Amino acid sequence: MKRGKKPAGPANVDSGQWKQVLKCEEEPVLTLDLRWPRLPDENAALRRISRYYQRFADQWKARWEAALYARACAALAEARENSRPFQPWQAQLVYTVTYNENGLLSLFSDAYEYTGGAHGMTVRCADAWDLTDGSPRSLSSFFPPRSRWRRQVLEAVRTQIAARLATGESVYFDGWEKKAETEFDPGRFYLTQEGVTVFYPLYTLAPYVEGMPAFTIPWPIPPELPEEEPPEPPSDQKKQ
Repeated sequence: MKRGKKPAGPANVDSGQWKQVLKCEEEPVLTLDLRWPRLPDENAALRRISRYYQRFADQWKARWEAALYARACAALAEARENSRPFQPWQAQLVYTVTYNENGLLSLFSDAYEYTGGAHGMTVRCADAWDLTDGSPRSLSSFFPPRSRWRRQVLEAVRTQIAARLATGESVYFDGWEKKAETEFDPGRFYLTQEGVTVFYPLYTLAPYVEGMPAFTIPWPIPPELPEEEPPEPPSDQKKQ
């Protein structure tokens, strides 16, 4: 939330949903399942955010109905030519709200594609929004002005990876120290109750089994709490 503004209340987040099974020569080849956040049509800020996610879902839907569907049909034809069974492909879009307080809304969306093999692949996108005007918040905006926020984030990432390795909790690729810096993208973050969480895509720092490595930095600047209304004066004072 921008300083000087009264924080908006939590947003009422609903879900849009769309499902379809695409067929090729009457055989199912691709199952689509999309869910995206929808916000009420209460003000311009919420409408702006809701439109963003509608366009976001439409873009994935268009990609999957065109390019991915064509690839699935080609894979079916190849399987038939080689007398192999064909397992229908899957594409799914889901989202998770991670923070919805103090005039801020944050969530991440996972786009998953399964195209055969041992497992599918997931691409994650995350956002943080100022509910007072519907504007996106940057990672740097959650740190004090003129602070070396990037250095602070990378130091926290390295410290947490080292701790996880020391306890055997996680496995990381050799050279993770350098990759943590070169693969860092300030757009990959979301908010939680604990603070700001940055994450890395699959396979950038660790094997697939580790998922998307995520690292939480305690709130550098605590989110502003709603302004409290002044208490009502006693009834005898109102009469004076």
